[in-house]
Amino acid sequence: MTFPRALAAAVLIGTALITTQPAQAAVPDLQLVSRTVGPASTASQSTIADCPLGNSILGAGGEVVGGRGQVGLSMYTQIEREWGSAQGDEDADGTANSWSLTAYAICTSGPMRQSLSQFSTYDSPAEKAVTVRCPAGTVTTSAGSSVTDGGNLILDDAVPSADLTSVTVDVFESQTGRTDNWHSVASARCGVPLPGIQRVAATSATDSATNKSVTATCPAGKKVVGTGHEIANGKGQVLLDDVVPSADLTSVRAEAFEDQDGTANNWSITAYAVCATA
Repeated sequence: MTFPRALAAAVLIGTALITTQPAQAAVPDLQLVSRTVGPASTASQSTIADCPLGNSILGAGGEVVGGRGQVGLSMYTQIEREWGSAQGDEDADGTANSWSLTAYAICTSGPMRQSLSQFSTYDSPAEKAVTVRCPAGTVTTSAGSSVTDGGNLILDDAVPSADLTSVTVDVFESQTGRTDNWHSVASARCGVPLPGIQRVAATSATDSATNKSVTATCPAGKKVVGTGHEIANGKGQVLLDDVVPSADLTSVRAEAFEDQDGTANNWSITAYAVCATA
């Protein structure tokens, strides 16, 4: 399923605690579901992970296996139809490697939240950022991000704000660029604050290693309800590989690779875990 159809069907630790709490004591029946496609060697792959019937989605993630700097995760987002959607795209010259893609959805039997999205301008600059904000009195449980189909776009950031009231997505054109117009989309899953909700961040070392992985872990007694990531100083030459909630929903791992000709830039990657009492 391509992005337009999916949407239409629609180490440093920091925390920010949302102090307003609803009456419920914990997020009910949290579970992680996933779906994998591939391995294959195609220009693009996409898939969705469906929450069980009657459940609602809180957050999403995605994972590329076998891309190693020649395939980038270009979408992981949660949408109204209660599924997590992910897409990966090969770089401009493709790869003979077979690679697979997994979409993740974090689901609950609790009340459904509102999916809000903000589109960027539709043009062709080298970089484009867009922010979506939750209505007053509500917060997001996750960052969602997506870009126009066609490849050669690098999903640099999908950041839930420290107070969880907004999501900012930043996208770069790759080195080869694009001649057509494109857009990026920031998505949030907004609703009343969940019990004990907070953002936890973990940041890798800042250097020019070929790839980096970092994990943000929830405090004891809390579970992951959403995800996000941020690549600093990649400038379109560092491809996002994974934003993965752990199977037990205690942490989020983010990983990125330099593109195939590398970069002299010193860069880092941050994993964001949105955590709540469960």
